[in-house]
Amino acid sequence: MASPSAPSPSPSRPQRSPDEVEDIILRKILLVSLAAPSAPNPAVPYLELTAAELLSESRPLLALRDAAERLLIDRLSLPDASPPPFAFLAAAFGRAADEARKISTIRDPALQARLRASIAHVRGLILSYARIVAGNPDTFPTPPNAPHPAAELLVFLLAEAADPLDSAPAPGAPPPPGFLDELFGNADYDAVEPVMGELYERLRQSVDKVSALGDFQRPLRVLKRLVGIPNCAKALVQHPKWIPKNQIMLIGEGRTMEICSLLGAFFHVSAIPDREFASQPDVGQQCFSDASTRRPADLLSSFAAIQNVMNSLQDGLRDVLLVLLKNSDTREKVLEYLAAVINTNAGRSGMRVDPLKCASSGMFVNLSAVMLRLCEPFLDKMESMKGKIDVKYLFCNKRVDFKSLTAVNASSEEVSSWIESWSQDNASGKANKENFSFICECFFMTARVLNLGVMKAVADLKHISQELARCEDDLEANKAIRDQGGSSPQLEQDITRLEKIVAALSQEQFCYESQILRDSAFLQRALSFYRLMILWSVDLVGGFKMPLPSECPMEFSCIPEHFLDDAMDLLALTSRIPKALEGFPLDNFLNFNIMFMASSSYIKNPYLKAKMVEVLKSWMPQRSGLKSTASLFEGHQLCLDYLVKNLLKLYVDIEFTGSHTQFFDKFNIRHNIAELLEYLWDVPSHRNAWRQMAKEEEKGVYLNFLNFLINDSIYLLDESLKRILELKEIEAEMANTVAWDSRPAQEREERLRAFHQSENIARFDMKLANEDVGMLAFTSEQIPAPLLLPEMVERVASMLNYFLLQLAGPQRKSLTVKDPEKYEFKPKQLLKQIATIYVHIARGDKEAVFPAAISKDGRSYSEQLFASATNILWKIGVDPQIIQEFMQLAGKAKAAAAEAMDAEAILGDIPDEFLDPIQYTLMNDPVILPSSRVTVDRPVIVRHLLSDSTDPFNRSQLTQDMLIPDTDLKLRIEEFVRSQQSRKRRAVDAETGEPDGAADMVE
Repeated sequence: MASPSAPSPSPSRPQRSPDEVEDIILRKILLVSLAAPSAPNPAVPYLELTAAELLSESRPLLALRDAAERLLIDRLSLPDASPPPFAFLAAAFGRAADEARKISTIRDPALQARLRASIAHVRGLILSYARIVAGNPDTFPTPPNAPHPAAELLVFLLAEAADPLDSAPAPGAPPPPGFLDELFGNADYDAVEPVMGELYERLRQSVDKVSALGDFQRPLRVLKRLVGIPNCAKALVQHPKWIPKNQIMLIGEGRTMEICSLLGAFFHVSAIPDREFASQPDVGQQCFSDASTRRPADLLSSFAAIQNVMNSLQDGLRDVLLVLLKNSDTREKVLEYLAAVINTNAGRSGMRVDPLKCASSGMFVNLSAVMLRLCEPFLDKMESMKGKIDVKYLFCNKRVDFKSLTAVNASSEEVSSWIESWSQDNASGKANKENFSFICECFFMTARVLNLGVMKAVADLKHISQELARCEDDLEANKAIRDQGGSSPQLEQDITRLEKIVAALSQEQFCYESQILRDSAFLQRALSFYRLMILWSVDLVGGFKMPLPSECPMEFSCIPEHFLDDAMDLLALTSRIPKALEGFPLDNFLNFNIMFMASSSYIKNPYLKAKMVEVLKSWMPQRSGLKSTASLFEGHQLCLDYLVKNLLKLYVDIEFTGSHTQFFDKFNIRHNIAELLEYLWDVPSHRNAWRQMAKEEEKGVYLNFLNFLINDSIYLLDESLKRILELKEIEAEMANTVAWDSRPAQEREERLRAFHQSENIARFDMKLANEDVGMLAFTSEQIPAPLLLPEMVERVASMLNYFLLQLAGPQRKSLTVKDPEKYEFKPKQLLKQIATIYVHIARGDKEAVFPAAISKDGRSYSEQLFASATNILWKIGVDPQIIQEFMQLAGKAKAAAAEAMDAEAILGDIPDEFLDPIQYTLMNDPVILPSSRVTVDRPVIVRHLLSDSTDPFNRSQLTQDMLIPDTDLKLRIEEFVRSQQSRKRRAVDAETGEPDGAADMVE
């Protein structure tokens, strides 16, 4: 009867001993022979020397457990063996698994246990030597063309990571089940670390210069799998290329972080083109070539495809970083990596970025998206989490430099001085990076990454769009010249060149748009981040309440300006994207902008304050298309109490931006303010606030506002009318087709460009002039009093007379151009508004000073001008009541002019000391300027000070409260006037024969 401890023998085969069974199994696993074969078998080589050694040791020629390592080493040491060592070991692991399954049918428990132990021992040896071979390929002989073990390992990992949806086939067969887990997972770090060095480098290379349309998904899955194994995760962050230290000629550290670091290649995968290190396939070519002729549905499909793959990449990289951050052995290295990427790419914040020195926009947009994903847990609970964001991190952390950035309201010297005093006064000033929570570090690093990443990319996109528009205009102009018969070889070359540039820029623009503007989830995360930024920064000044503390806290003054600037840029961007703000809470942003847009003691950059206005303007219901924005403006007390007031204050403050372009910038900014004010005037609660503010600040901010409004109106109308005359001249040239066609093509092109440039300027200037006149029209009806103040009434009258002269005077016919609406030139509407302003002011003129001010204007006023204007007003159908009151005012002005002539005749020659040295008119209220000691008339100098707070005679600082009344001179002027009037009366009495003093008695 057969023994139960061994396989059942067949009648023709004797029973095998346990040693023989083990020998058979181990030889199957290791594919070796210890007995000379009758014929050579390359697949199962004969280990002749090993057999001889066993015989010399008086040991049986059997492959047993105690000889397993010797057999394995000798098998691996065979020259030119096939397969190469690592592939052999992987296959041997699979054979060991197969044999382990087979012995489960053996009924002898003891033999089964022995065989299981032997197989486990051999499998352990296989894994051990697999690690050695992968990390040190030269340990055993290798065929000349054999792949590197790390390459074979990567093929295993990529094959294992294959997905049915992957477009490309797997690069090879998957590894034996369990091989990779046991190879990496059941070993100590020292055993795994050599294996991982080359593997991670090859993994990096597998996605090097791969675009969003390339195969990055499988390498990314491999990376996620590896970081899930603690030893492999540690090996990743300890790798020399985790933070590369190598120098590459002509390549800066920032770019090196992208092209050499292990994660840099993954972050480089993007739809945004990189001109210096181009990726394939070309996203622009494949998705957006001939975009102008493509169906909208095709473009939308391309946008959606790019969003899907980019979100897959960004989710995967987020998962990788999260695993590393949760591991105490790797967390610090991840933060070091992020800091290194930020620090080495600080140059991306400049106006011109050297693409060889700094990482690409593609990398930084991806990093922005990943950092926002890391912030999500505390963005969802921002009210409770904002307390964990410690402002001291900005000044004490050892990772990222924030101290050298431009501060919101402090110079670099003030920042340094404050940090030094704070450090001395607070023991916690010695705090280091260990003192700050991950939330704190993540928040501030994300703010820096967004500035260098998505916000910089948005600025780049704006420049691309501007360049595209310019090239399209040039192309259109060149084609127009060709269509008019001006074709030449050079012109055709220019058209071809411009068509290529337009196509390339168009593709680039679509690529940026696909990854940023079309990704609504990305934009929402960014908005949530900046909402937290706003909440946190407002807490530094005591929360959402007005008025602000008189002195700005240094904690707020010293925060980087770009924190707030980026928030405004993002709000402005998303406000232009349909539905991007739908459902997003904007209350905090609204209150923040109202609090800070007019406070120079908190925010010194006028352009940042201007952005706040731009954002609010974009939220007006007629622009945003959202019903929710109406309640935003009408349902917040802070808004009702301060919005109008602060807008008017900013209108004044923006006169001087400090920039070399301030003259033109102020008109752009005031245009936004004017549009917003016009909307608010139609909201009753805001109109009441406006009227109250005008009453309280009649001789303060509101007077300054009116002065600049008038200055701007005059300048803008003047400039736009000049441009219209230029346009008319060029229109006349082009209308003479014979003479025009005879001109050289280059000359015609230059004139066309001048024409288009003048068109744009005239349209802009006239639009702003219309807004300013419109604002005077609707405010003068309910707030006429400030316009009638002594320092303002003559200025207002002169402006209105000048406008009337342009629109109703003899030269008005010279302003007729083809299609005036194209230039926002609406003379009928403008004349109607001017007449309405005259009437509104006259209605509020309780002291009857306005007619005299009108008639005193020697440059534009004439009785005939008002008559001509009245005729035109009747023709264009203005409200008869307005015309009637306008005529009455004209009559009063005529009477005032006659009266003024009589008064001038009475006074005769006025002594020079009684004349204002600026206007050369008789002074009524003389004041002495404290610095120059010159005496001037108060209304004249006050009018000057509304625009310029300096002494006009020596440019020293001057304010209204510094004026010194010249009481003695005033008394002498009054005496002079009385004496001249008395002299005149005596002369009249003498002519009429009445006794002296008779006229006085009658009076």
